[in-house]
Amino acid sequence: MKSVTTMLSHYIACPDCDHLLEKIIIDEGKISRCPRCGSVLHVSVPNSLQKAVALSFAGLIIFIPAITMPIMTFTVKGLTGTGNVVDAMLSVCEKGYYFVGLMVFLVSVFFPLLKLGLLFIVSVSILSRKVSGAVKYLFRLYHYLSEWGMVEIYMLGILVAIIKMFSMASITYNTGFFCFAALVVLTVWSSVVVDKNLFWDLIEKHQQNHEAEVPVEIKSLVSSETAREASLINCHDCGKLSVNMSAAKDEIQRCRRCRTVLHSRKPGSMNRTWALVLTAGILYLPANILPMMRVNFMGKPDDSTILDGIIYFFQSGEYLVGGIILTASVLVPLFKIIGIVLILLSVHFRWSSWMKHKTLLFRIIEFIGRWSFLDVFVIALLGAMVRFGTLTTIEADPAVPFFTAVVVCTMFAALTFDPRIMWDRGVSHNRAEG
Repeated sequence: MKSVTTMLSHYIACPDCDHLLEKIIIDEGKISRCPRCGSVLHVSVPNSLQKAVALSFAGLIIFIPAITMPIMTFTVKGLTGTGNVVDAMLSVCEKGYYFVGLMVFLVSVFFPLLKLGLLFIVSVSILSRKVSGAVKYLFRLYHYLSEWGMVEIYMLGILVAIIKMFSMASITYNTGFFCFAALVVLTVWSSVVVDKNLFWDLIEKHQQNHEAEVPVEIKSLVSSETAREASLINCHDCGKLSVNMSAAKDEIQRCRRCRTVLHSRKPGSMNRTWALVLTAGILYLPANILPMMRVNFMGKPDDSTILDGIIYFFQSGEYLVGGIILTASVLVPLFKIIGIVLILLSVHFRWSSWMKHKTLLFRIIEFIGRWSFLDVFVIALLGAMVRFGTLTTIEADPAVPFFTAVVVCTMFAALTFDPRIMWDRGVSHNRAEG
C-alpha cells in the first residue's frame, strides 16, 4: 500500500477555493493559477534563497539609520522643524493617542524590522543546511507579518507631507530620507523574491519528521473536486495537505510540516468577520465627521476633517495628491466595508453566481486594506516636523484613533474570513438546484 504522505506530495489545494489539483513543476519566473478561482498558487522565483539573504541583510544594515536619522527639515521664516520616524510616532503619543502611536510604531518600525530579521535567519539556515526545529515557526511568523510591515506606505506618506508643505516652507532632504527610500526598496524587493513553496519544501527536506505516517490509501483524490471532499485538510500556513483525522478522533491535529493547528475551515470565520466589519462601519462615521488634524497658526487653531484636507489639495491644484488621499482615506475603507458585507451576505444567502469575481473582490480587499494607513502617517509626520513655536504647529485630532481603528478592523476582517466557505455554500447551492 502506498503511504498517504507520498501520495499527497503530488497534490495541492487552492487556499481560496479548496480546489484539489495535481502538483506541477513550473519554470523559473512563471506563475501558476487555480483554474477554478484564478488565485495565484505559486510564483517561481529564480535564486530565491540567495536574493532573500542579500536583500534582507542589506535591509538590516540600513534599518537603524533609516529610522533614527532625520528625514527632512522644514524651514519657515528662519524657524526649522525636523524629525525622524520615531519622532512621528511620539508626536501622536504626546496628544494622548497611545493606540495610534503604538500602531504607527508597529507597522513602520517593529514589524518591518522583524520581517527582515526573520527572513535573514530562515534563508541563512536553509542555505547553510542547518535547519533547526525553530525555523518553521520563524517562517510561519514571517508569513503572518506579510501585510503588517508598511514602510512603502510610510514613504508615500512622506511624499504627501512634502507636497503639502512645498508651498509653505523650504524643504531640506536629510540623510534619513535617502536611507528610508533605500529601506523601502530593499524591504519590498525582499518580499517579492520569496518563493514560499520552495522555502517550505526545503525546510521539510532538511528536517527529520519522526511522526508515524498514517497507513491509509486515498482512492478519491482524482475524483474529488476539493480537498474537503477527499477528507483532506489544506494547511493555510504552508499549503501541505493532510488527511483529516481530527473529525474521527475528536482531537487537535497539527500540520506535519509547519506544526500549525489544522482546521478544515477557519473556526468562527463568519461571526468574527461580521463583528469586525460592523465595528469598522460604526467607527467609520466619527472617523470622517470628527476633525482629523489641527493647524495652530499664530495662536489660532484650525481643525479639519479628512474631506477638508482633500478639498484643500484639489483647490490648490494638487489633484494627484487629493485623489490619492480621497482614494486611500475615504473610498478604500468604504469599499472594504461594503465589499466584505456583500461577500458575507452572498455566503449567508448562498448566492452562487459570480463566484470567481467575488474571490477576486476578496483578494483586492486583502491587498488594499493596509494602504488606508496613509493619512495616519501623514499626520504623524507633520506633527513631528511642523513645530514652529507660536507661528505654526500641526497636531492630531480626535478622528485619528477612530480612523486607525477602522483600518485595523477591516484588515482583521479580511484575515479572519475564509473564502473557501463562500465556495462551499455556492457550490452546494448549485448542486441542490441541479
